[in-house]
Amino acid sequence: MGEKLNKDPYAELGVSSKKEGVHKATKNLSKGLYPGAFCQIVPVSSILPGEVQDKYVQVIHSDGVGTKSNVAYIAMMEGMGTDYLRRCPQDALVMNTDDMACVGITNDIYISNHIARNANRVNDEAIAEIIAGYSDFYQKMADLGINLYNAGGETADVGSYTTTLGIDVTATAMMEKSKVIDASNIASGNYIVGLASDGIATYEDRYNSGIRSNGLTLAINSLLSPYYRKYRETMDGTIDEEKLFTGKYRLENKVYGDSNIADLILSPTRTYLPILKDVLENESIKVNGIIHCSGGGLTKSINFGENVAYIKDNLPTAPIIFDLIQKERNIDDQYMYQTFNMGIGMEIIVPTLEEAERVRSIANNYGVSADIIGQVAKSNGGNVVEIGKTKKIVYTK
Repeated sequence: MGEKLNKDPYAELGVSSKKEGVHKATKNLSKGLYPGAFCQIVPVSSILPGEVQDKYVQVIHSDGVGTKSNVAYIAMMEGMGTDYLRRCPQDALVMNTDDMACVGITNDIYISNHIARNANRVNDEAIAEIIAGYSDFYQKMADLGINLYNAGGETADVGSYTTTLGIDVTATAMMEKSKVIDASNIASGNYIVGLASDGIATYEDRYNSGIRSNGLTLAINSLLSPYYRKYRETMDGTIDEEKLFTGKYRLENKVYGDSNIADLILSPTRTYLPILKDVLENESIKVNGIIHCSGGGLTKSINFGENVAYIKDNLPTAPIIFDLIQKERNIDDQYMYQTFNMGIGMEIIVPTLEEAERVRSIANNYGVSADIIGQVAKSNGGNVVEIGKTKKIVYTK
């Protein structure tokens, strides 16, 4: 282990956890009907009856797997089969559905998928596994009373700009205005309940490492061995090769019980739809905000509310995959928490301790650990996220 990095290792790999450039480019665009909400909310179609327009709004959302699919591709090329590819659609789906859940949508979501592939490297058998992965997740959610509707999609052979494959989803749903969760309501004194990203939920069939679908470029290049540089199609040619695949692990290396590195990196992004559906249907719980700890990790909440400080001083021990990543690249805590979820995939923010305990109980019913990880306080200088109890890390916006 070398000297601790004093600059953002994610940025060194050409990725921004804060997406400052994107925020700057979109700052003058409309923020929708509820500018403080987690997702942009827009009016329903004007061709609908007036009473429907008055009562309902619509959300349209797009996201995808990102570089995680490259690891599934490498596993296939290394003779580990196509099962890891079959897991990838869940990542693309959940990155959409669980963002939408943050504004209150937990059911009746319409899905369109897009698969871009280099057909010279990703054959029809692999595509069939990916498509089957979508069906697997739809059925799992249906069994839990959650309707996701397959609205078709596109598989494009675009080898001229896709070296391996991309797996992306667009999702849409309508909801009642009266049920919108507007994160601008987050206020001083609120409690933050963090839902674990790792473990085995009752609706999961294997251990979930908690990595989800953010920070994967850093995770992959921190953990995986230079052996994998032979798959040049998975590497960014604009980045110094010595910064890529710098770890000591092969995909088959066992690191946690029966789980190998491939299992940890490719653990499907956990959905919280069943939990959030029960929370939002519970009349004894008022939810002021829900934050999906995706891009920006545990600092994601800094973008929501006004002049509030998120004091997260009761975080659980981070899952093993984050410890492995941090040690392999010797990453400072500051960059870990702003890149990864560190074991908390979703934050539910409620007014009272009693409501926080009810949220915890609902999560526990699904086998998902939940902790009251902190509180919201007033800030006089813009939004702040403060992490830790003794050694505090402070992020400002």
